[in-house]
Amino acid sequence: MENEINKNKTGEHLSVKQVTKGKVDWVLNDYVNDCEVDINLNEIKESIEVNRSFPNGEGAVLFAYKIGCFGGLDPVTVKYFAFKNGVKHALRGEGNIIVGGESYGGETPPILDHNLKSDKALLNYMLKKWKAISTAKVN
Repeated sequence: MENEINKNKTGEHLSVKQVTKGKVDWVLNDYVNDCEVDINLNEIKESIEVNRSFPNGEGAVLFAYKIGCFGGLDPVTVKYFAFKNGVKHALRGEGNIIVGGESYGGETPPILDHNLKSDKALLNYMLKKWKAISTAKVN
């Protein structure tokens, strides 16, 4: 899996792709443009994995990132993706920020896309990891 974050005058752009034997299997692009305050477009390193423990020996590439335009310590959107057999599965929601003993954001459950709703094993796996992936502690 290759990923790249580019910055220019209008914003930041993220591109993630999987290449197998010189062939591009899939590409995901996302961006934040026209942000008057701060841009948060960062991969969540702990989320990046290849998991081959699903039924029928199917493997999935999983990764997540934070994306948003914010000022101060506002929570931003967290997008958690799995690509399984070239099909994208998505879990999206608001990140949770913990500052000292206070918690901000992340009160509502994440939103599942249609593909993820139809793959119960992958859905359960991603939901178990959601809290750890979507939570950031700030000192």
